[in-house]
Amino acid sequence: MLRRTTIALAGAGTLVLLPAGALAARVLVDHGHGPTVVHNTTYADIETQVHSWTRDGSTHVRLMVDGLPPGQTFGAHVHTRSCGTDPLASGGHYQHSTDASIPLSEREIWLDVTAGDDGHASARRTVDWVIAAGTAGSVVIHASPTNPTTGAAGARLACTDVAFGQ
Repeated sequence: MLRRTTIALAGAGTLVLLPAGALAARVLVDHGHGPTVVHNTTYADIETQVHSWTRDGSTHVRLMVDGLPPGQTFGAHVHTRSCGTDPLASGGHYQHSTDASIPLSEREIWLDVTAGDDGHASARRTVDWVIAAGTAGSVVIHASPTNPTTGAAGARLACTDVAFGQ
């Protein structure tokens, strides 16, 4: 027996029925607002938003930051654990693979930002893999731009919790 599932969406006085197959490309969305923790009080007034979504085997991450010093560039990365008062609580950079033949920039999610004259900065990154639930928990803003060889970006300034893949 064939079962058909429909999803009803209502709005503005209209009811739309969609077959469940129309949602086959399942989209999972994760959000973080903060920062959850500020590790350097110079950045106590920044505000962050992280939006992440997965679709069709890819992960898309967008970071928005307000209140940064104009013209400065900061490294930012997805980290393995949630934020904590100890800057190291967020763990290391999330790596999709530990295969050293794959460039580091393709194994991690780097979201370096440069603040405009208004102190606003944003970055987007899309990778062709999905972050497994429970393997990444935050986005950390660092003091320096990301070194393309080592992935290092200096001190951890602020951290925003994001429940990736949850």
